[in-house]
Amino acid sequence: MRSNVILSLLLIALVVLTPVSSAQENSAPGTQVRTLLVNELDNGANIQDAANQVSQTVINEGLYFDAAGTAYLSDNQDSFESVVSLLNENATGFELAIAGFTQFPDQASQIITITVLMFPESASEIYNIALQMQVISEDDALLAVINAGVDPSTLTATAAGGTGNTFSPLGVGTGAAGAGGGDTTISAN
Repeated sequence: MRSNVILSLLLIALVVLTPVSSAQENSAPGTQVRTLLVNELDNGANIQDAANQVSQTVINEGLYFDAAGTAYLSDNQDSFESVVSLLNENATGFELAIAGFTQFPDQASQIITITVLMFPESASEIYNIALQMQVISEDDALLAVINAGVDPSTLTATAAGGTGNTFSPLGVGTGAAGAGGGDTTISAN
């Protein structure tokens, strides 16, 4: 009887907490800003007017971003509005970064920072796609990510990302047939 009561309580807790955890999965600021944009579009606004209204609302009301993020968006409002206008067709940080670099290659640094602010969980992907598309130098991309408040030690570079890799190519090290200065003789053991 006692185990049935405990099992029932656990089941109730699981049912109650499930909506909370699934709601948190989509709580990235970019997702929330996109919801505002879609609502404006559903109310009949064109994309430019909707992007303008949403970017103004987010900045003026301090929605979804911390104070430093809001200050950056305010200082770069035109770029922020441009990125918001791309949210209708691009729902993830990765998609948004690609669209931003394609549409506004001369604003790569702002696109990185704004996109990372909107989708912080995608910082590594955004950083890597910027390097892969060669729209910005590695140093400038790193500074843009840092501007978004991301600890650079948390970034992971991909093989396609270019110069930020930390892996050693095959052939380096001991016994690797001549590369890297290690012993290249075959052991008789």
